[in-house]
Amino acid sequence: MAVTMDASGVTYSDGTTQTTRYGTDTDTGSLMAVKEYRVTGSWTWYKPANCTQVLVRVVGGGGGAAGYCESGGAGGYAEKLIDVTGVSAVTVTVGGGGGNTGYYAAGGDGGTSSFGGYCSASGGYGANRNYGHTGGVGGNGSGGDINLTGGAGTGHGNSLGSGATARGGDSYFGGAPGCNRNNGGGELGPATPGTGGTGARTDGNWAGSTGRAGAVFVWEYR
Repeated sequence: MAVTMDASGVTYSDGTTQTTRYGTDTDTGSLMAVKEYRVTGSWTWYKPANCTQVLVRVVGGGGGAAGYCESGGAGGYAEKLIDVTGVSAVTVTVGGGGGNTGYYAAGGDGGTSSFGGYCSASGGYGANRNYGHTGGVGGNGSGGDINLTGGAGTGHGNSLGSGATARGGDSYFGGAPGCNRNNGGGELGPATPGTGGTGARTDGNWAGSTGRAGAVFVWEYR
């Protein structure tokens, strides 16, 4: 089933019939609230009164980075429209970001995020986890109406100077700043949920960035 959302409500299609649920605050199908879970761990979503369906967006945690520009992969993504008329509560899991490391070692993998058993998104792989001197590949979404793979992180480059740029894999929600081989290292500014960690510069004993935690967002509809 294809699902889209805008200010008018949720639009979904089974391939032959398209339906839009919309209206004022008192009409069936109107958006009631949006809940977000962005702290690593296990939480509980409680269905509010009059809520009949939710649109859930889930992203896994980003993989951790290493030195020499080797960066982590981003978490996967899943999106699902769910009928919750017979549901009272759902366990929400937010996957953490993978740990960082130094040159050539393997960064940690990001954790899986999920909305109960309805849909989930695995974390991105850490740098050097799949092959030596390479960025981690992205995680995968599963169980959703839409399932996407997270972006891959960069591996190390052999050119000198500032030409080789490290960048963690982009998640569905965006990416992080890059780092060239002669500058930066460590935590490199803000990044969106599920982004892979950015690899460190090459000189010295620098470690890369940790991956960013995943997230779960729940749009609640009457």
